[in-house]
Amino acid sequence: MKNKIMTVTGWIDPEQLKKTYGHEHLYTTATEKVVAENEKMALTDTDKISVDLNLFKELGGNCVVEVTTMDYGRNVEKLKELSDKSGVYIVASGGFNKGTYNRSFLENRDFEQVAQMLIKEIREGVADTGISPGILKIGTSQDVIHPWELVGLKAVSLAHKATGIPLTTHTQAGSMAKEQLDEFEAMGVDLSKVLIGHMDQLDDFDVHMQCIRRGAYLGYDSLPKKKYDTQQRAIDFICWLAKQDLHTHILISGDYARQDYFKGYGGELGLDYILTEFKENFLRECSLRDLDGDKILEDLLIHNPRRLLTFTEDENGH
Repeated sequence: MKNKIMTVTGWIDPEQLKKTYGHEHLYTTATEKVVAENEKMALTDTDKISVDLNLFKELGGNCVVEVTTMDYGRNVEKLKELSDKSGVYIVASGGFNKGTYNRSFLENRDFEQVAQMLIKEIREGVADTGISPGILKIGTSQDVIHPWELVGLKAVSLAHKATGIPLTTHTQAGSMAKEQLDEFEAMGVDLSKVLIGHMDQLDDFDVHMQCIRRGAYLGYDSLPKKKYDTQQRAIDFICWLAKQDLHTHILISGDYARQDYFKGYGGELGLDYILTEFKENFLRECSLRDLDGDKILEDLLIHNPRRLLTFTEDENGH
């Protein structure tokens, strides 16, 4: 039994993981309602998406945690196609998005039955694809955990306990982060296998510290997006954490969920942004604070994802 990472092309050793983004969307059909409101929310052109994956790879990136779930247009076969085409490892997600999307999948469901469905995907693959998720996702809403979201929290918790698979979450602007951890803890989840998403959108650093002290990882995953304007705050928080050697609980990413963010689609930012512009900004700030920015980035992009994403491959290869 070894700790390995499950990708869409199978298990890999953690040492094979290089620079990794912890929260992205690469291929998604979204939902009919979402696409009717904005057709650019569908990411379905593998050639255009590959342009960005290649830019990422040229800068040393070799793994993306792809967090599109079954209630938001997941297609694991397309993810494998992208991985094969680019040579970038992709970790697919089981589980569910936030309540807007997961309600019809979870409302009035028995969480134990939902957990069994998730466990089957992990052990046997999604449908008949033979492709297994390497992480489970669940989302909650702004300042509330709806009853159906609670079903999801409990279901992914049980699946985690049965398989060891890591968990990742959607928070709405960082709200309900502590409450998510409360639910996970009550269900017996290993909090060192939990990544709380979108925490760079929350400016209450005390909440960040409370979550980290409990062992969780935090996703600073809106870094390139001007509409959230989290980059400087995230850099400040990471530097403060680094002074206490607690930056080891942070993963960084861009959470690109629309065509406008991809250079392949004609957008401005591109999947290379964090490894270029953000990196330059971050190293500049670290030098001003007498911090080893290169070492910190290595932890954020390589060592932290390695620890989070590993779980045990049992004797049957599951």
